[in-house]
Amino acid sequence: MIHASQLETARLVVRPFVQADAPPLVTLFADPAVHRFVDDGQPLTPDVAALWVERSAANLEHFGYGTGAVVERASGELIGWAGFARPGDGSEELIYGLRRASWGRELLAGLVAFAEERGIKPIRATVDPNNSASIHLLRQAGFVLAEPGYRGDAGSDLYLRGA
Repeated sequence: MIHASQLETARLVVRPFVQADAPPLVTLFADPAVHRFVDDGQPLTPDVAALWVERSAANLEHFGYGTGAVVERASGELIGWAGFARPGDGSEELIYGLRRASWGRELLAGLVAFAEERGIKPIRATVDPNNSASIHLLRQAGFVLAEPGYRGDAGSDLYLRGA
């Protein structure tokens, strides 16, 4: 998450990706409940997982923070990914995905605190309007629907916090 460092919560650590994280990401994405609302809704291939790891490292080097591996403190197991993506328009967007058994943990609160400490305002997140679990979490964290059908995409709504 932070170059040469990490974001920590009571039970989770978000740390920079390493090449060894690519295969567990592929396994994580094999669950349809995990990949359903991410990107094109398809499982992650090994080549794309390796590219994620590579691009995340480049973003960390360039911006000082980005996306990384979400790891359980107790087990050391990779259970997801989280951080901030840059969709190409100069904005920063909060992203996260966790294995099904880990949904609803404290990850979002940690990401919001991270963003606020760095003056990222507003905090942006896009979500598929059918992803009721993520919408519920975002609303609980103070996000509000800012633009349904964001940029003409019926499968993406923009939520903002601190606008």
